[in-house]
Amino acid sequence: MSKEPWQIAAARYCVEHSEQGFEFKDLKEYINVRYKVSERHLEFFIQEEIQHPTGRQHNRQGDSGHWVPPLSLVSMVTDYDELKEARKNARQAFWLSFIAIIISLITLIVTTFK
Repeated sequence: MSKEPWQIAAARYCVEHSEQGFEFKDLKEYINVRYKVSERHLEFFIQEEIQHPTGRQHNRQGDSGHWVPPLSLVSMVTDYDELKEARKNARQAFWLSFIAIIISLITLIVTTFK
């Protein structure tokens, strides 16, 4: 099984730690342990997705100084998980239909030569 993209992993970390909030240093440490991402790319992600997400004008920092992820990160994680599940279901449907065609051919051959 392949690893998910680092952006999804970062979004998942933010969502999973949304109840108590998180600090950027913890997010950076989490990503740097699992992925090789430049500091600049990680900073862009933090600025664009957490600090100043599109369409938002207010700061995302909570009262305790910890950050709260915007709902767009929740949607990002949910969409990614649903896409993975849809692809898995499509592969299963393909193989089940292939088996059904084989069974139909066998039935046709047996009834034809009977």
